[in-house]
Amino acid sequence: MKLNLNNMFGNKSKEPLFTEEVRTPVRTASHNSNEKVLTLISEGCKFDGNLSSPSTTKIDGHIVGNLRGESGIIIGEKGIVEGNVNAVEVIVYGTVKGNIKAHKLELKKTGSLSGDITVEELVTESGSRFNGASKMGDDNSKSNIIDMKTEMKKAENENDIEIHSDGKSKDKPVLKFH
Repeated sequence: MKLNLNNMFGNKSKEPLFTEEVRTPVRTASHNSNEKVLTLISEGCKFDGNLSSPSTTKIDGHIVGNLRGESGIIIGEKGIVEGNVNAVEVIVYGTVKGNIKAHKLELKKTGSLSGDITVEELVTESGSRFNGASKMGDDNSKSNIIDMKTEMKKAENENDIEIHSDGKSKDKPVLKFH
């Protein structure tokens, strides 16, 4: 959009002396467009102790202690957390040395996590580092993984299933492994 400032301020000559182009600012998408970062531990700050925040928190400094967020926690590229993190959503660009419990965890390509995670949703970018165990879902949810050794021992003890490799049919079911 172009504005002729000469007309606005009463220039009597017919020739415009000054024209300025006004551009509408463009907003870029943030991590979570619905929430603003209200708490910030900036680069160079070191915090010792547990931290609890009701709003989205961004960590660019060094935290030694546990973090609890009622909404989101963002660990910036220079952020370091040595402790457990518990929040609805956690985004890791920096370093976490501790366990994370969250509904959604995002490990960005610059992110490093050494610890166990319990999440509903996990997003990792190529280049991110994760060393630990992961558990998805509630403690009450039933796993769809069957431990064959345990099942085989149960079957042998109950004499419900016999395993044999010969082609003879018997009264009991036969398990074949290919």
